[in-house]
Amino acid sequence: MKKLILLAASVVAINSVIFAQADSAATESPWKREGLISITFSQVSLDNWQGGGESSVSGNALLKYSADYTKGKWSWGNDLEMAIGLTQLGSTDPRKTDDRIELVSKLARSIAPKWDATFLSTFRTQFTEGFKIDEDTIGNRISHFMAPGYLFAGLGFTYKPTDWLSFELSPATSKMTFVRLQELADNGDYGVEAAVRDTAGNIITQGKRFRFELGGYAKIHLKKEIIKNVTFETKADFFSNYLENPQNIDVTWDVLLVMKVNSWLSANLTTNLIYDDDINIVVGQRADGSDITGPRTQFKQTFGAGLTAKF
Repeated sequence: MKKLILLAASVVAINSVIFAQADSAATESPWKREGLISITFSQVSLDNWQGGGESSVSGNALLKYSADYTKGKWSWGNDLEMAIGLTQLGSTDPRKTDDRIELVSKLARSIAPKWDATFLSTFRTQFTEGFKIDEDTIGNRISHFMAPGYLFAGLGFTYKPTDWLSFELSPATSKMTFVRLQELADNGDYGVEAAVRDTAGNIITQGKRFRFELGGYAKIHLKKEIIKNVTFETKADFFSNYLENPQNIDVTWDVLLVMKVNSWLSANLTTNLIYDDDINIVVGQRADGSDITGPRTQFKQTFGAGLTAKF
């Protein structure tokens, strides 16, 4: 939570310092900046409860911030989204329920009505480490900051028929995967090349911590107030690797529904769906105790009510 608050404050402060001079020099600034901070909290306390159960406490924090520049035929859009969530059940240690960092930057030039030529980049990672369920030890760590980290960069076109809907197509896009932790790279996690081992399992050559892919990228973005005080936003990204199994398309689909009660209170529903053919999920065990793994669709849903502030 401290990391989230610090990052949010830093983004706002840096942005304000950089562009304050430009804003004061013009009656109408070419910059448009807005943001949203949402903090949701839930708690259950049980004492001698005959029906059974355990006390619990959970919280989620979400920051969305955008800084968009428009002048003449040129535009530059920047969107930052960060989220973190924790829950504690009974006397167990707190566990993560959400952990995301995403930064999208798009430079565009208008080439026709509703059409732009664009350079798009997207960066994704998480704040902190994650572990296998019920196994919070270093040997069972499955993720961390920049393990994985993803960077997409490509040239293409954007079609925007309305202010609330856009379609992006980039036929030449690079996807770079970073795995900062060597133990995960040695396992070949997240699609990187695994370590070479001898028959005894000893590492001869360490696994690669970087993977490069070249392919096609498409994105759909919709954000609209569907009824009064209810805003629906969804983003769906699709990537096909030209160099290996292009028929296996990576998908990232996010949905955010904000239901506003008043200027401070709201209820939020978020869903995140991921399919990446390079990420293997444990789906069972063999008779010898080894894991059976394979690509699977990942899905997460979060609902909460709490404080929301727009700026």
